Amino acid sequence: MANSATSRILALGLALLCAAGLAAAQNVGNILLRGQELLHSSAFLNAANSYPGFAHGGSDVQNKREIAAFFAHVTHETGHLCYISEINKSDSYCDPNNKQWPCVPGKKYYGRGPLQISWNYNYGPAGKAIGFDGLGNPDRVAQDPVISFKTALWFWMNNVHGVLPQGFGATIRVINGALECNGKNPAIVNARVGYYKDYCKQFGVDPGSNLTC
Repeated sequence: MANSATSRILALGLALLCAAGLAAAQNVGNILLRGQELLHSSAFLNAANSYPGFAHGGSDVQNKREIAAFFAHVTHETGHLCYISEINKSDSYCDPNNKQWPCVPGKKYYGRGPLQISWNYNYGPAGKAIGFDGLGNPDRVAQDPVISFKTALWFWMNNVHGVLPQGFGATIRVINGALECNGKNPAIVNARVGYYKDYCKQFGVDPGSNLTC
């Protein structure tokens, strides 16, 4: 898919996500809505430019499916961009056994950003790759729109992109398979699949097979 075509699909996905986010915001009362700041297309495209392999290099169908899969997971993880940080912040998500990326005292590594990146072993390498102190200042993922999207795309390209040929179900397994796959939470799996199908429909592409995990 040409760059201009990719940009059009990305713009459409952002527009759909924005519309859904605004509708959802009306239903959550006085929730502090960070979604609109995060949604700036310039921030997303800035981040996407740092990952040229995202939605490029495959066929038109494959590229559209990747964009649909990414936005489907963003939609689910953030509640249509209403929650840029995890609602339950009580867990520190610190793995003390990980010596390569040690937790900083007093910092919590709960979910933040479009894909709700979690754990010190993700914040550390993401920060190193992107250029911010992921371990010492994890809140930047919820505060800076460009870093927020870059962090999501860093996780995507390093963990999810490679399994896309296996079907959407494989992306669920990578993102939260331990809690959702193999019958552990079929309702959430079906919700993710529903979002994916909706985006594929809007993009005019068949969603493919192997949609669940």
